[in-house]
Amino acid sequence: MYIFNTTYHVEDSVKKLFTEWLRRVYIPAAATGETLSRPQLCRVIAGETTDGESLSLQFHVADRASLESWYEKQGADLDRTMREKFGDRVIGFNTLLEILD
Repeated sequence: MYIFNTTYHVEDSVKKLFTEWLRRVYIPAAATGETLSRPQLCRVIAGETTDGESLSLQFHVADRASLESWYEKQGADLDRTMREKFGDRVIGFNTLLEILD
């Protein structure tokens, strides 16, 4: 079992709109089907102050092949939609975590 994590840095000007969009559009669309489950949205607590805010969005996924298939079928389109809507005001990177215990 894995955790698929995306960390986003969000400019203050779109923070509320982006968070609402994640909750109303991205998370429900990403979690359709059985590939991604247990969505969890977190605020990243950083010791330094920066413009904007960092958020972490996590899903559980059974294996890497399932994640790759999901990305080809849904994830790439969702990412494209996000970039079109928010441009460079939201920047994200993905991390895949293997659950050991």
